[in-house]
Amino acid sequence: MKKMVMVGCALAMTCLVGCAARYADVPAPTRFENTKQPKLQAAEHWRSIAEHVAGQLPADLREKLNGRAIYVPQPGGEQPFVDGFRDLLITALVGQGFAVSTEAKNALSVDVRYSIFRFRPDRLQNTYYYGEATALAAGLWAVGGIVAADISSAGGVSAGAKLLTVAAGLDGFSWVSNEAMGRGQYAAGPVPRSEILLTVSVVDNARIASRRSNIYYTADEDQALYWNRPATAHTLTVKGDCEEGKKSCAR
Repeated sequence: MKKMVMVGCALAMTCLVGCAARYADVPAPTRFENTKQPKLQAAEHWRSIAEHVAGQLPADLREKLNGRAIYVPQPGGEQPFVDGFRDLLITALVGQGFAVSTEAKNALSVDVRYSIFRFRPDRLQNTYYYGEATALAAGLWAVGGIVAADISSAGGVSAGAKLLTVAAGLDGFSWVSNEAMGRGQYAAGPVPRSEILLTVSVVDNARIASRRSNIYYTADEDQALYWNRPATAHTLTVKGDCEEGKKSCAR
């Protein structure tokens, strides 16, 4: 009997390996490995981005400036984030020791390209962040269960969280409190729908001397800061029949 069971298992394994389809009309979709992306929630984050960009430029421009200054155009009328980023970038460049000019003549110009995209709101489904939980070993199963469970600040700690304190100990519960509930390195709330692509290039005449691109999440409730441009006022002159000298004439 035991021999028959072993033979059956061997046949089953052979089928699992040999019966798998070798060919398909289209590639099978796979997921990207988990990565992290900053979520912008304050003007202080804008300053961090500007300082990060300015900090990358010395290595790029060390042999390309030849004593010339850098000019950052400020056209105005852009999204509040873009206008604010330009101002903060000027400050960061000065802090890095660059000569910054107020005019484009004989200077390298900084070109800021900004795009914003909106995705489906339910793309968080089946996405879980385990963080340091992978180092818990014996508590990993419990942590996986609690992340998949229904956790909400309104409902308090669920039954799964209570189980976690027994299965994984205080270390595991600390991870859930800090990471899964949004008080650690991972941002609270659902994955934002809006993402921005920010590209900063330093241009020498028609040649790109340096170029950096970064992608960030934006808080959906801060749409006005990233999506909306200031309204532009236009003055219209209305002409009509009126008697000369009367203040009631429409203009």
